[in-house]
Amino acid sequence: MREDGKRLALERGQALIEFAFVLPILLLFLLTLVDFGIALDRREVIQHAVREGSRQGAIGLDESGVIDVTVNQSQGTLDAGEVEVCYDDGPSGESAGSAGSWIRVSADYTYEFSVGGELLGAIGIDPASLSINMTPHADSRLETSMPGGTAC
Repeated sequence: MREDGKRLALERGQALIEFAFVLPILLLFLLTLVDFGIALDRREVIQHAVREGSRQGAIGLDESGVIDVTVNQSQGTLDAGEVEVCYDDGPSGESAGSAGSWIRVSADYTYEFSVGGELLGAIGIDPASLSINMTPHADSRLETSMPGGTAC
């Protein structure tokens, strides 16, 4: 009977050792999943921001105002330098910047993963090299002319 007790104690120790080996891998997968979720959330926030900037530009807001609206709608994700506003020809031959042509608001944002660097470094992956470049854009038809706008 005593031998069975020792065997159970040894098996409990074995399970603890196996858990210690598997835990970092499980944490890596979990943190990566959370990181992808954050990246998707950022992408949606940025897409909403450029869409709102495009809508405001379509009703007559100037380029700097469109950039301000886009940055404000991005919940602190974008800076003004990451937002671009330009005008494209309309579908019926309207020149860029005239009523009926298109305004395009785009953003260039790079999401860098924040997964535990020690865990990734332990398996030979440089966490600084993991990033997703996001370039959402939105187009809207101009209701009023915007002379002097940047052509796409």
